[in-house]
Amino acid sequence: MNLLPLLVLAFAPVATFAQLPSVPLFPTDGREAEALKATAAKLRETDAFVPEATLIGQLSRTHCALTLPAPRKTRLTGRELWAAARAAHIRVGWSFLCTRCSNWHLDLAGGYALTKDGAVATCQHVVKRPANFKEGSLVAADENGAVYPVLEILASDVRSDACIIRIGAKDLKPLPLATEVAPGDRCFCFSDPLGQRGYFSDGIVNRFLTRHPNDSTNLPPATRLNVTTDWAPGSSGSAVLDEFGNAIGHVTTITTLPLAPKPKATESTGPKAERTLITLHEAVSAKDVLALIHKPTKR
Repeated sequence: MNLLPLLVLAFAPVATFAQLPSVPLFPTDGREAEALKATAAKLRETDAFVPEATLIGQLSRTHCALTLPAPRKTRLTGRELWAAARAAHIRVGWSFLCTRCSNWHLDLAGGYALTKDGAVATCQHVVKRPANFKEGSLVAADENGAVYPVLEILASDVRSDACIIRIGAKDLKPLPLATEVAPGDRCFCFSDPLGQRGYFSDGIVNRFLTRHPNDSTNLPPATRLNVTTDWAPGSSGSAVLDEFGNAIGHVTTITTLPLAPKPKATESTGPKAERTLITLHEAVSAKDVLALIHKPTKR
């Protein structure tokens, strides 16, 4: 099995950077997505992908052993936080042939590196097969355009929507996990909302809440954060960072709370539409990601 990444170069513009040499320009004409799709196809031809049935079978794994970097204690500047978030950002999703046409698709969401040697956290729902899936496998891509196979699912929990995978990379830039966070703390998110690449936003932690399982398993509830950073579909699995550059959780859902229209409607005015009053951004907590990891015993 060839585990070497394939580097996407086809979308690289003539002027690669923005005003600062370290700031990339993101094309908005779809060239990058098409180049990634073509690179995934070449990787598939090398038999580098792990069979889909093997990976899906590993979703039953509940724990794994990882050695994580220690949480950072020094506050970072906005530029430093952007650089750390971008360096750790890993796009995760399916390269698949759908049941509706004869084309291969590439459907990527977010994730973030936990270890240098390939462990990546994301949402459990990101690694579920698409509804129109016929065949394919999980892939990952970094911010430099390298495409990797997903080698295994290390641990997963549908209750918390947390999942840890391992990709075929050996030099990732991991984010430490941190749980020392409270409402009012600043937070940040780097993601690709609705395919808009490299969107970085800041906000605060609003509150903590619990999500209880919808069954009779007596499992503990999942811990969630509401934050005011921006995201949308496509951001799932992307890290939410604190001011120190630690991951305090990752994107899971976005919910709009509407004001219901008044029940009466006349023929002249017609039915009244709902009005959105507030949008809630909900993140999986780092606490629930850590719950998937057995910490190595010191000898």
